[in-house]
Amino acid sequence: MALKRRTKISAAFSMSSMTDIVFLLLIFFMITSTMVHPNAIKLLIPKKATKKVVVEKYLSVRVTSSGRFYVEGKRVGDDAIESGLIAAFNRNDKTIVKLRTDKNAATGNVARVLDIAESNGIKVILDIR
Repeated sequence: MALKRRTKISAAFSMSSMTDIVFLLLIFFMITSTMVHPNAIKLLIPKKATKKVVVEKYLSVRVTSSGRFYVEGKRVGDDAIESGLIAAFNRNDKTIVKLRTDKNAATGNVARVLDIAESNGIKVILDIR
């Protein structure tokens, strides 16, 4: 006796549900990527200068890659950098601090000098070598 099946097995796969899931994931990642803000320092980069300005009255401050601070060529301790920088700036009647750093100097040390200068209203020229 021959039995026949009335329903045939279909080998087709419906992709509509898969495209819906992909579309929802795409929307989710687009929305979450706009909410992420990286922690970065905001820098105001000057436009290209047409004239060269020569500043003769500047106080030389140097930060080495080993973490040492030098003000006008004299070594200053880590704990006395703020008082040493302010005292040298006021004593020498300078108008600008020229901050020279090594390429491998720690960013925290450079930021420390920049914070001291900003909190005391001192302008800084940064020179990286």
